[in-house]
Amino acid sequence: MKAIKFFAALFMMFAVSASVNAQELSKANQKLLKKQLKEFKSEGWKVNPGQLPLQTQLTKAFSTQSEVDAMGYDVWIVGEGRSTGTIYDAARTQALTVAKGEIATKLRTDMTSTIEQDLANEQYGADEAESIAKTIVAQQGRSIDQQLSRPKTLMECWRKLPNGNTEVLIRCAISSETVSKLAKAAIQQARRDNLLKDVEKVKAKNE
Repeated sequence: MKAIKFFAALFMMFAVSASVNAQELSKANQKLLKKQLKEFKSEGWKVNPGQLPLQTQLTKAFSTQSEVDAMGYDVWIVGEGRSTGTIYDAARTQALTVAKGEIATKLRTDMTSTIEQDLANEQYGADEAESIAKTIVAQQGRSIDQQLSRPKTLMECWRKLPNGNTEVLIRCAISSETVSKLAKAAIQQARRDNLLKDVEKVKAKNE
């Protein structure tokens, strides 16, 4: 019973600490938010009819980018894309492509790190783990593209440039949980493809 009370108290202390940190971060971001909103308005950024106001979208983007889990890791992987063109739709499509590309780069980096850690637990050396991890991630191009097919749009705005062209800015995100899911699936696939056929041998030697 005492042990239960102890862990309950410990959990409450951690929860309170996390809440305080979140509040401090929120205050800091409020200043950044106001500054960026002022810059966006002064630079002539607008939103299309029917979309949320610029301030609402920017606040949503800041909130999402600042969200962390209980361990302090980012909950979302965020990407931003900008593109300029004579036609809005074309510029928007390119901006979205750039944003997805930024997310894909971050996703591959995080996946590689996650897989390297898994391999390290399998007694692989650092260099070998890095090499195998990169090989596995490189083979997951299609899976990564599928995850990026419908990202969460955080904000979308545009502005007219002096030369008459339209610049579009898009920020979007996908859940960081995608990293662990893809990494786990990739390792399982690699095992099936015998990329990690020596893992069981290493395990047997250390048992």
